[in-house]
Amino acid sequence: MYDFLKGRLAERGIDEIVVEVGGIGYRLVVSASTAATLPTDDMVTLYTEHMIRDERALLYGFASAPERALFRALLSVSKVGPAIAMALLSAMEAGDLVGAIETGNVKALSAVKGVGKRTAERLCVELRDRLATVVPASFRSSVAARGPSPTFAPDLTSTVSSALVGLGYPKAMADLAAERVCVNADANDADVSALVKSALAVVTGAVGEG
Repeated sequence: MYDFLKGRLAERGIDEIVVEVGGIGYRLVVSASTAATLPTDDMVTLYTEHMIRDERALLYGFASAPERALFRALLSVSKVGPAIAMALLSAMEAGDLVGAIETGNVKALSAVKGVGKRTAERLCVELRDRLATVVPASFRSSVAARGPSPTFAPDLTSTVSSALVGLGYPKAMADLAAERVCVNADANDADVSALVKSALAVVTGAVGEG
């Protein structure tokens, strides 16, 4: 129905956003990773997937076409619906998720809420040999390479992330926001309270507004 939407980010939530395009607001379900990586300015581009679930039309949004392709691949697995697919994309970076499936890391997959051992095993068996044709190698390597910069203070980043998780934000979103605000932070002199507030601004879209 729609391939992508480009417009003004009108509303940002933990797992939903609203994008205004031509005076119409489109509500999209997004993963925590996508929500956390949206730019802080007004204009965003989301690749979309339209689905009908329980007689309700839902529009899913993704930060990149390869992430959408991975979502579609997850849905092709028996007994994996949109809720489980989005939970996987929220709990793990796309590169890590691909790696876990291709290496048969059932333990890592089944640690995601809603994903049992049998579902994790099915993901590995049914997708292990197919993801290479679904997710471009350049995307997989670039995403897998992401991680805390050597200039991050790991303990400080963890503290800020834990604070956000305690407030109810998904860990993937909390980690990305914490990493963003803790760049070059000095663990000995940092104002943790101020960093948490800054991280909250990142996840709520307050940065750059006003």
